Amino acid sequence: MKVNCSSIAFGVLVVACSRLLLTGVSETETLRFSESELVTSVGTNAGENTVAKPELSFILSPGGPPSVHSGTITRLKNGQLLAAWFGGTREGASDVRIFLSKRVPGASEWSASTTIASREQTTEDLNRYIAKIGNPILFADSRDRIWLFYVTASFGGWSGSSITVRYSDDAGESWSQAKRLVTSPFLNVSTLVKGCPIECESGHVVLPVYHEFVKKFGEALILDPDGTLKSRIRLTAVQGAIQPWIVPMDGRASKAFFRQSGHADRSVFMCRMPDVLASDIGRLEASPVPNPDSAIAVIRRHNGEFLMACNPIDSGRHQLSLATSRDGVKWKVVRHVEDSNAPDEFSYPYLIRGASGQYHLIYTWNRTRMGYLEFGEEWLENEL
Repeated sequence: MKVNCSSIAFGVLVVACSRLLLTGVSETETLRFSESELVTSVGTNAGENTVAKPELSFILSPGGPPSVHSGTITRLKNGQLLAAWFGGTREGASDVRIFLSKRVPGASEWSASTTIASREQTTEDLNRYIAKIGNPILFADSRDRIWLFYVTASFGGWSGSSITVRYSDDAGESWSQAKRLVTSPFLNVSTLVKGCPIECESGHVVLPVYHEFVKKFGEALILDPDGTLKSRIRLTAVQGAIQPWIVPMDGRASKAFFRQSGHADRSVFMCRMPDVLASDIGRLEASPVPNPDSAIAVIRRHNGEFLMACNPIDSGRHQLSLATSRDGVKWKVVRHVEDSNAPDEFSYPYLIRGASGQYHLIYTWNRTRMGYLEFGEEWLENEL
C-alpha cells in the first residue's frame, strides 16, 4: 500500500493545532457532574414498572426514506420523549436529512416525523458548502433546552467532518440557526459525535466525540451553557478506540466505554477517569464483551449497576443484546433484543434512563426503520 506522506503531514498538523484550542480551563477546573446525571438509589423500582414484557415498536413507519441510521433519544422534564435519526437514499447521500419524532406521556404511538436538519438548510445557515450530514445527537439540558449535535462534511469521507449545533427552546417545534462547533483552529475537521452528552452542576456540558483522520481516538469536549467550547480532554492514547460513552460514577469520577475500530483486540474498551477534567490519559482496558467494530451505548442502571446495549459477537451486527455489570469490567449478557443471522443488521443503539425504573432504547433495524424498546428493571432482573 502506498503511503501519502502529504496526507500524514496534514493530519499531524491538524492534531497539533487542535491542541492549541484549550481555552477557558480556569472556568471549568472545578466541574462536577449534575445530580440528575448520577444514580442515587441502590434499589430497583420493579414494583412500579409499567412494562413487564416489552414489545418492539418502530418509530419510522413505512413510506419514509429507504435508508435510516444512527438514532438518538432524549427525555423532557414532563416525560415527553424526542427521537431523531438520519435518513435518505443511503448513508452519505446528498438527500440525507435528520428527522424528529415525539411521544407524549401515556401515548402508545410516536408522532409523524418532521425534518429538523438538511444539507441545504445547513449549507445556508453556515454559509459554506455541506456535502453530507449524519450522526445526530439529541440532549435536553436542565433548562429543557434541546440541543441537536450532528456531523457535517464538506469534502471527502466522514474523517473530514465537523460538528454542527442547533437548539430548540419549545420542545422541538422550532430550531435555532445552525452553527459550527469550532474544535480546531486549523480547518476545524475530523471531529465526530455519537455518545450521550452529560450536564454538570454549572450548566457546562461534557460532549463525547471522536476522531477518524490519520489517528482514531476518543475525546471529551467541555461546552459552556451556551454551547461554546471551553476545553477538550483526550480520553486515551490507544488508537482504534472511538465513539466513547462517558458514565459518571460520582460528582467528578467517570468511566468511558469505547467501540473498537481496527484494533487487534476486538472487544469493548473501558478507561477510568478520576476527574471531569482529568489531565492524565486513561489506561485502556479490554472487556470480555466482543465488539465487531460496532457502536455501543452504556448507562448506569437505576440500581447503580451498568447497562450496555451492544453487538456482543465477533463479526456482523445481527445480534443486539443488553449486558449488565456491577463494576464495568465483568459483564453478563442478560437479554437479546434482536437475535438473527447475517446479513441482518441491528446496530447503533442509543440508551437512556426513564422514570420509575424504565429505560428507552432506540436502534437501527436493518437500515430501513428505527426500532424502539421501552423496558424496566423487572424484565432485566428476569434474565436469560
